[in-house]
Amino acid sequence: MTYYDVFPLIVPANQRSEIQIRPRFEHSFFPSSECLSINNHPVDGLYYHTDTQECCWQATENAIESWHLGTDGTLRIQAIFPGEQEHHIQVVISDPSNPGKKSIRSFRIYSLEADLYSLRPLKGDFHIHSNRSDGKECPCYVAARYRQAGFDFAAISDHLRYAPSIEAKEYWSSLVPDFKLYPGEEVHATDNPVHIINFGSSFSVNKKCQENEQAYREEVQRYLEEIPHTTPGLDYFPVASSEWVFDQIRAGGGLAVFCHPYWYTIRNVINEGLISEIFRRRRFDALELIGGFYHYQPRSNNYQVLRWCEESAKGNRFPVVGLSDSHGTDLMPLSGTGAENNLGISYTESRNADLFNWYYTIVLARENSIPAITEAVRNHHCAAIDAPTEERPQVYADFRIAKYVNFLIREYFPIHQLYCQEEGSLMLDYLGGEQELAAILQKLSGRSTRFRECCFRPSSDAGAAK
Repeated sequence: MTYYDVFPLIVPANQRSEIQIRPRFEHSFFPSSECLSINNHPVDGLYYHTDTQECCWQATENAIESWHLGTDGTLRIQAIFPGEQEHHIQVVISDPSNPGKKSIRSFRIYSLEADLYSLRPLKGDFHIHSNRSDGKECPCYVAARYRQAGFDFAAISDHLRYAPSIEAKEYWSSLVPDFKLYPGEEVHATDNPVHIINFGSSFSVNKKCQENEQAYREEVQRYLEEIPHTTPGLDYFPVASSEWVFDQIRAGGGLAVFCHPYWYTIRNVINEGLISEIFRRRRFDALELIGGFYHYQPRSNNYQVLRWCEESAKGNRFPVVGLSDSHGTDLMPLSGTGAENNLGISYTESRNADLFNWYYTIVLARENSIPAITEAVRNHHCAAIDAPTEERPQVYADFRIAKYVNFLIREYFPIHQLYCQEEGSLMLDYLGGEQELAAILQKLSGRSTRFRECCFRPSSDAGAAK
């Protein structure tokens, strides 16, 4: 539960902004103004001097221009927040009866340059399996669980199957319009061991490959003839086939993702020569940098991160995403007699399955749509997140993006998830047969989007989040 509304949470850099900090409950009210002093500590150390009206890399006592505690209990702070950085606002409270006793309430905001300030943070995953291939749960159930976990968008991407993603999209789109479900599939082109995610294309690449294999092979042959065969002993057919798949996905308006190159069983699923050639030619849109590996498979994601760093150092720079490759959202042991509650009724314990919500992507996009998301990823406005349960989240992105996303993971997404969790729980109950919940879901529509916008809006619009 959050004790305070802080709006806006993100402000434009080097401009005067008003931050409103509104206590939500009686026990979080601020005392009278005489007991308060306000400080701002820019985390990166760039300060704005109100006297000289200049920014400099040294502390100043004038970081806060003015502040006012309103009769409604809302603290309003006016200041210029310099540079692109996090700001640590401290409200220091003195005790009139004990002058030496002080307490501090801390609040954090972020100032952004104009290009990032115009974008909105979205949490998404588009490498997800259902029971339409080798997953455990039906597509509509999987979608509801992802909303419950705080996702803004998702795409079911079953092996060789495009239809399950459309099934989930059509079922939920009118009931939960804030949660976007997009088309997707995991592409397995004939005679090609490379796994490729099709996110957002308007048609199934698997279907195109399967329905007319002769045309597929003829088209791949044309690719094959144009590719220089520079690696001795390498079969270039999978290289040509992969590039055909990448181009087909883009032709449908989608994003082509090169998946888990270092997945291994007794050996790597695709050989190092093929991996290196796909990296060298770099016809994909993004690399699945962080993905569906369990704790007993430590090397795969590690190798992918190291390879990304090495390729970047050579000048071969490409976007990276985090995708769960989840094959189930619940772990429900069914063996034995189960446990009993205090009423003597047996039940089956359930908890989140491994991989679900472990790996995901945070995208900074102009809106929640396929064109905006694909544009954001191609522009490197995204981060791959590695966050297994009860472990520290690791953020992989350009440094500027990573700093901002770290702030969002701490300060924005936990509150955002409260809105999503409520919707997701109701989606599950609706799917389970409580059809009367449709009216409640529709009434809740828009809350998460309004909250997101209030985190960027001027203070006069802050109250619209509730």
